[in-house]
Amino acid sequence: MSNIHCGKDLTSGVIDALGFCAFTVTDDNVARLYPELTKNAYVIPAGEASKTPETLFAVLAEMSNRRIKRGDRIAAVGGGVVGDLTGLAAALYMRGVEWTSIPTSLLAMVDSGIGGKTAVDFNGIKNLVGAFHMPRDIVISCEFLKTLPEREWLCGTGELIKTCLLSKDAYALLTDKLDGFIARDDDSVFALVDECVKIKNAVVESDPEEKNLRKILNVGHTVGHALESADRYKLSHGEYVLKGMLTELAMCRDLTDEAFYDEITRLLVGFTAPPRTTGKSVCEKALSDKKNTGDTITIMLPRAAGDILDVKIERADFMRRYDDALKELKRVWTSL
Repeated sequence: MSNIHCGKDLTSGVIDALGFCAFTVTDDNVARLYPELTKNAYVIPAGEASKTPETLFAVLAEMSNRRIKRGDRIAAVGGGVVGDLTGLAAALYMRGVEWTSIPTSLLAMVDSGIGGKTAVDFNGIKNLVGAFHMPRDIVISCEFLKTLPEREWLCGTGELIKTCLLSKDAYALLTDKLDGFIARDDDSVFALVDECVKIKNAVVESDPEEKNLRKILNVGHTVGHALESADRYKLSHGEYVLKGMLTELAMCRDLTDEAFYDEITRLLVGFTAPPRTTGKSVCEKALSDKKNTGDTITIMLPRAAGDILDVKIERADFMRRYDDALKELKRVWTSL
């Protein structure tokens, strides 16, 4: 498993970790903000549009041009796209080289930078081509978050809330620290990031290849990924996770604790609006998701904090529940 180092300011640790790496991948936003850390890096355009087989093979070609050897280590310095892409390149190059994950976005720190799930989007489907390839080291320095744009902050908030729903203690911490988190108070942010890192790592260690427990990390992701693909990635991944959680809860309201449903719905609508995408479009994309088989769609539902239910829904029932959910969420939204 990965060696994880998490702190408020681990700049020196980042520099040390990069010193062990023969090749670094970053994006143009990170390269602009941190030129000293990325001066010899291979730079890709920021954003989901870079998460493609074409960019992947460009990275592999650059690794070959720089004569990276099987015993070398490479590094990903950036958000989720950089981490997913670089990790997959590390898995493929010479049948696997070591890599180090240095997440710079909130989303990557609490979710995608941990666990070794690497992938690119393919044929219009999110994360269709990928591999499990654990980073040797993960260095999480919350200092990076001080330069994070508001849009990327919102993106990471989706995954942070999702992770906090997986544990009663984490959910209690979220409600306690939420105001400080929104204000970007250093102590509140670090407390929640550190808690999410511990939860994600514990789940990954118990189920590294998502055969059982790790499925709980897909809360909000069935509808979220489907919306993301149907909308052609107009918003960030975390924004779609927020919409996915909100919609899936409304779709399965009959299966959730009533007080919890009301509380978490009020929390989520503070960060996102209900989706507008049709049930038919979302259903078609959801059926293409690798988690689903036949005409059955899987939703990981938090029916209460720390209580995640694996819900199987048939196509027709999924569309009915989705359309009913949008009506309910529209009512909630207009009443605010």
